[in-house]
Amino acid sequence: MAFISLAYGTGDCDFELPDNHLLAELRSRNSEPSDSLGSLVERCLDEAVDQRRIQGKPSLIVIPDKTRNCAARSLLPSLVARLQQLGVSDGDITFMLANGSHTANSAKEIRAIVGESVASRFKFLQHDSKDAGSLVNVGRTRRGIPVLVNRKVVEAEQVLVVGTAVHHYFAGYGGGPKMIVPGCAGYETITRNHALTIDQESGGIHPQCRPGMLSGNPVQDDIRDALEFVDVDFLLETVLAADGQLAGLFSGELYSAHRLACARVDELFKVEIPHRADLVVASCGGFPKDINLIQAHKAIHNAFQAVRPGGVMIVLAECSQGGGSETFLEWFDYPSQDEMVAALLRNYKLNGTTALALRMKARAARIVLVSELEPDIVRKLGLVPAQNFASAWQLAIKHLQKQFTSYVVPNASLTLPVIAQ
Repeated sequence: MAFISLAYGTGDCDFELPDNHLLAELRSRNSEPSDSLGSLVERCLDEAVDQRRIQGKPSLIVIPDKTRNCAARSLLPSLVARLQQLGVSDGDITFMLANGSHTANSAKEIRAIVGESVASRFKFLQHDSKDAGSLVNVGRTRRGIPVLVNRKVVEAEQVLVVGTAVHHYFAGYGGGPKMIVPGCAGYETITRNHALTIDQESGGIHPQCRPGMLSGNPVQDDIRDALEFVDVDFLLETVLAADGQLAGLFSGELYSAHRLACARVDELFKVEIPHRADLVVASCGGFPKDINLIQAHKAIHNAFQAVRPGGVMIVLAECSQGGGSETFLEWFDYPSQDEMVAALLRNYKLNGTTALALRMKARAARIVLVSELEPDIVRKLGLVPAQNFASAWQLAIKHLQKQFTSYVVPNASLTLPVIAQ
């Protein structure tokens, strides 16, 4: 028997799986021990891609909000020190939290993101996608989408972006240009960009809107169109391993540095498998990755890549804070996928893509969800509710053949299974 321990909320879930049924545990790679982060940042700034250099000008530093850990509190002291070496005073350095459509960060959360020393020294702005007075319309993309961007970003003498690269389930990768659109974009721009995920011909998710895909991805194409109207002077981007340690650091021109970071993401988190299995048991990786269903969907999406059509998934996602948004749950009021798609095409709203993606997966496989969600809500989503792993196992085993095969994915929010070519 294989003893398995998976994260669930702030605790663990332990169980045993017969060896003859287990094909593999799918784990991403961890980082190698390296020099101190401060010296790495300094060297990275000196060896920036395309020989791009930070200038001694008043600077707006765009950083992720509380939903994206880029190790900012470790990076920013060295970045600020470099600006000061170039003659930029504290008063000429401002930080912008790229909240996108998310809620604002509290003062405590900002301190947690950047560290006390940086939080107490500098001015912090928070992007509000619905604050019309803070936005400026700088143009339209080729698809006719207005590019509404935070005025401070457009008017800054120097824009420095600090972020992290990760796989993104419909935009291909997070980080890089996404720190500006949607990170610092208006609500209409964000909504209409996300609506490009819906393929009008198939009535599903656009086939190029998937993790690890940039080429031909309409969401990314539109973001790049939008960035034609916004100057980003420098990118400093991390790649963090599953253990949270630094696994890559890249700097320089926005797209060149981001492309290198994305390649590192693939090295760490893409895991080749020979074929799909009958059963996949997956954990989001624990809190906060399973804080709500919208966050948990990232793990469901990745783990789904490893299950055969008609197979079974057991997903451990505590969801202590519920579904994540009423704008997500309300999409399941439509009784069928066709009606959901029709509504999305008529009047797209944020979280609609996640709702459709989950509904499609629930039709293609039997997904047993171990969570704290009300059972009736889980059933409404097309999933099968379970109070614990033991009951989930009993629900799953009924739909598996005697000689079933399985994968276990301990950190499915990061690990992306791909079929070996």
